[in-house]
Amino acid sequence: MRFEPNEDQATFLSVLDQMAEDAGAAWEVPADWSRFQWAAGLDRTLEENGFFDCAAEESLGPVAAAAMVHRLARLPVTLEVAASALLRPFLPKGLPRPVAVIDDSPAAPIRFLPVAASVLSLSGDAVRVAVLAEGDVRPVDSLFAYPMGVFARTIGDWQRLDADPNAVREAWRVALAAELGGTLRGGQDAVLAHVRERRQFGQPLGSFQGVQHRLAGAGTKIEAAYWMTLRAAQGVDPADSAVALGYVQNAATAAVYDLHQFMGAMGLTLEHPLHRWTYRARLLKSALGGPSGNFGLVARRKWRAA
Repeated sequence: MRFEPNEDQATFLSVLDQMAEDAGAAWEVPADWSRFQWAAGLDRTLEENGFFDCAAEESLGPVAAAAMVHRLARLPVTLEVAASALLRPFLPKGLPRPVAVIDDSPAAPIRFLPVAASVLSLSGDAVRVAVLAEGDVRPVDSLFAYPMGVFARTIGDWQRLDADPNAVREAWRVALAAELGGTLRGGQDAVLAHVRERRQFGQPLGSFQGVQHRLAGAGTKIEAAYWMTLRAAQGVDPADSAVALGYVQNAATAAVYDLHQFMGAMGLTLEHPLHRWTYRARLLKSALGGPSGNFGLVARRKWRAA
């Protein structure tokens, strides 16, 4: 695949890079030792400047939205970007965000629910949304480095959207692939910084060939996942979204293992951000059926088309 951003996309991504370097997005050890840090300031800045509307802009489109999700998932702080960016064209105008997405059992803890203003349900054969009120949600403790929550009471005021559930689900697959790929890339960047600085036998740890080979192998898969996600965002082939998500989910297990191998015990402590990326990855790699479910979907689509 060849992807050359147009002028608007290049400017959009350049400004996004500058925002991602903001002090509010940097790693810091939280005073309460929490496993995630909600970046309220950066989230507000992105919304006020219209970044979440990029998928609907003709000169930006879903490709720019997927690239934004990937870029912001690399940060050690937590932001709800995937649904707000890739699913925004399907949602009612003025629907408050952040948006939590139910794509499995509504009884299970849901990502971003404690910070969400609305919730989107992809279960069944319809897409529904509801605006959340105070008292609707109860936060729960979790290792997954996201704000997680469950419903404290039954949500009755659901609105059925006039949207193709299959199209929404495909966009959600692209969003999850972008988020998981960016999460792995963020962990990789942290480990690369560590092996450049950490010294063994008088040399940087990253100078040893065995370390280089393992990290290069993981890096190749993480980079491939990014380009597959951008391909899927273009919407050329309906199977591309399942390929992209299945591929990065399949690569995540080995990538997470290698990242922790070269970080050592420090990567499991709350004093270093690696655990934030790898525990996010542990949750995302099982989304929408995991790699086997997504690869099975690809096979069924290809056989039907043959």
